[in-house]
Amino acid sequence: MQSLKNKLGEFRLGVLLILIISAIAYLPLVKDLGYLNDDWYLMYDMQVKDPSFFHEIFAIDRPGRAYAMIPLFSLFGFNVLPYHITAFIFRVLGGICLFWTMRMLWEKRNFFALITGLLFTIYPGFLSQPNAIDYQSHILGLFLALLSVALTVKSILTTDRTKRILFILASILTGWGYLSQMEYFIGIELFRFACVFILIWRTQSENLRVKLFDFVKISLPFLLIAGGFLTWRLFFFESERQATDIGLQVSQAFSNPIIILWWLNYLIQDFFTVILVAWNLPMYQIAFPMRLKDMLNAIALALLAIAILWFIMRWVRENESEAETSNTSELKRETLIIALLSIAGGLIPVILVNRHVTLPEYSRYSLIASVGAVMLLVLLFENISQRNIQKTVLSIFVAIAILTHYGNTMRYVNETEATRNFWWQVSWRAPIIKEGVTLIASYPQSGLSEDYFIWGPANFIYYPEKQSTNPVEIKLPAAVLTRDVINQITTDGGTETPLRRGNYLERDFGNVLVMIQSSPNGCVRFINGDAPELSPNDADRLVLIAPHSKLENVLVAETESPPVPSDVFGEEPERGWCYYYQKADLARQRGEWEQIPILLKEALDKGYYPEDALEWMPFLQAYAVQGNVEKMRSTLKLVALNKQLSLQTCAVMRNFIEQETLNQEVIDFIQKKVCE
Repeated sequence: MQSLKNKLGEFRLGVLLILIISAIAYLPLVKDLGYLNDDWYLMYDMQVKDPSFFHEIFAIDRPGRAYAMIPLFSLFGFNVLPYHITAFIFRVLGGICLFWTMRMLWEKRNFFALITGLLFTIYPGFLSQPNAIDYQSHILGLFLALLSVALTVKSILTTDRTKRILFILASILTGWGYLSQMEYFIGIELFRFACVFILIWRTQSENLRVKLFDFVKISLPFLLIAGGFLTWRLFFFESERQATDIGLQVSQAFSNPIIILWWLNYLIQDFFTVILVAWNLPMYQIAFPMRLKDMLNAIALALLAIAILWFIMRWVRENESEAETSNTSELKRETLIIALLSIAGGLIPVILVNRHVTLPEYSRYSLIASVGAVMLLVLLFENISQRNIQKTVLSIFVAIAILTHYGNTMRYVNETEATRNFWWQVSWRAPIIKEGVTLIASYPQSGLSEDYFIWGPANFIYYPEKQSTNPVEIKLPAAVLTRDVINQITTDGGTETPLRRGNYLERDFGNVLVMIQSSPNGCVRFINGDAPELSPNDADRLVLIAPHSKLENVLVAETESPPVPSDVFGEEPERGWCYYYQKADLARQRGEWEQIPILLKEALDKGYYPEDALEWMPFLQAYAVQGNVEKMRSTLKLVALNKQLSLQTCAVMRNFIEQETLNQEVIDFIQKKVCE
């Protein structure tokens, strides 16, 4: 028998390994991450309200999330880094709880317990870890769920009656805690009761009825977790969001039985996704496209993790082959039962609300199922007889996880940088954007799936003032270019007044302002619908709506750029070419033509040049106003690089003739040279 001291030593060693490898997976780039996706509306609401407004935000579907976010925001405010640290801590604690549970279930399977906890913590099928503010509740809920299961197992193994009662109470409370964060995590209950069943099945009694009776008796207190939550959810709480309305979603199956076949189809697909696909597709999609420099960094981190793994594994006792009270086949059967039930439990609640695991977009739905998926994987590792081969195979999977998470974090770092750069340029260009205009934005190499990805940062800059009334009024609404939105804009009509999570918008599709950045190194273009300047790289949907962009919504009376909060948007980037372009474009809108050549000279003297030929247009027009045909001729060669740009330059300059008073020589040059 191992002494208590040896057991504690091995447990601490396992915790240390999980902590170090997880830090290598998640933390190298964390300081470069900023607000992402849903973070924008959450943090903007905190800007104009106070932390109690989280109750309003989450009231429609998950009111318990407010009780997690209020203390976190009260501690961290708008500084994003601490949210990443707490998300990392919760992720590691979840892995440690699983490690603890595996050790309690199979006391002598040290390798199995440790590697299950490790691979679960760095599981590459969950890709939303960098979205730390919004996903704080997911990761906290996962930790509480696994802690609740661990406490359940501990209560069964504890002989002291008082301690057992305390463990049971703690298990129930943490169980309600995880369900208050994410209701679809309820599938972890299958993992809980599978663990209970295995422990009861091992008892000396051979009477099946006695074992089943003991299972029911011991399980009764823990039924309060799911039973209590479902009673509240189904009979007392009214969800305003269809996706989380359990009764509504399940009732669809009775009205349309074919939905059940779709559920079965998704269940089969998702089994393969969480067990197999998670270990290859994300790496292929996210890690392999990295730049060589980033890939070399990721490989170096993977090698470091593998070296640490091999070093620490030297002290993990090799007693996996020792049976507890059963033979090897019994251990395999127990593991297989728990693993398969855990996967099913993790997937079924998701599928019942007509969602399923797709990578990378909906990787969060793999979280609970990953418990069983990792157990199956480690069961295979455990049965590799040669220790070095076993560790080599394990090292490959650790490397896959490290590469995937590094590439995934790098993807979000690039998105953070691109978003911040976009809005810094907007602040340089637009002193004020008129209240009520509907913003349409196109970020470089980044999709926009929700309107608050646009209105969140815009209102942070232009309308950050506190609001005393509910709901929050979004002064600068925005829209994502769906087919319906494009139709409404191109027909100059229609308004929408959505109210979502305490935020009220009034979108006027007859009054839009379009802002486009075609490439990460290009400049943001504020589109003038009367003479749109469009790049060959601009998407067709942007070309369709560009003529409807109303540049007059940029109010130019103010002389100073609006203050940009650095804790949200980072420090101001280098004032390179795009700074001078934005100031020149602003001068063009103001009619300050004499300032534009001065700005160009200053930019060129500092060695700044445009990447996009369209960015020469303000300077071409300034030379036209000044009557400098020679400068126009040299600049035209830089603008009209191909037929498409030549035709567009002609159209823009012909419109310019109608808007400005130009001398005859300039007009002749435009008609004969620009439009030849």
